[in-house]
Amino acid sequence: MRGRLGLSALSFAAGAVTAADLAHADPAPSAEALLLAMPGVPIGRLVGGASLGGGRPAAGPSGGPLLAVEGGGAIALATREGPAQDAGALGARAGWAFSNGLAAHLRYDDLGVDPGGSPSPLQLATAGLRYSVPFLVPLPFAEVDAGAAFVAGEARFGAGAGLGASLPLGPYVFVDAVAHDWLVPAAGPLHQTLTVGLGLTVTFATSAR
Repeated sequence: MRGRLGLSALSFAAGAVTAADLAHADPAPSAEALLLAMPGVPIGRLVGGASLGGGRPAAGPSGGPLLAVEGGGAIALATREGPAQDAGALGARAGWAFSNGLAAHLRYDDLGVDPGGSPSPLQLATAGLRYSVPFLVPLPFAEVDAGAAFVAGEARFGAGAGLGASLPLGPYVFVDAVAHDWLVPAAGPLHQTLTVGLGLTVTFATSAR
């Protein structure tokens, strides 16, 4: 009888200790905490993004200026006035990357082609927006641009749209693969120029407080 009472007392004490430990134990880690513990997983926006911890923004990159360069090839599609052309293309961007994945920029592009027999290559100075999808590597993005197109010594309206993806080399440096479709009315018809290239983007993110 005494042996049974002793075993019951020990079982009760062990159960009490276990219940106390559970009551004071840390809650189960959140999905964000698990992601933070996993090496190599991007947390939040990589391009000027803020990481999350405990359900609120943590101190970290918030947003900041960006600089980028691009280089590749351009193809001006054929029109009734002339055949297709191809040339090398160069571009540069400067702007601001926000923590939500959106970036606003000013860009300059030299497409290298001469639509309508222009003596100078087609160039554009535009303003645009780029949105990069977070939590994916590479980071897919879409871009729209509009502004002035310079051809044959005249300024005309030009617009373009782009799709691509960014591969992070570090927290603030990215290699971009991008394709653009540019539309410019020059020498009568609407000229369509496609560009494909690689770029390098560097951001200078500020610290979130």
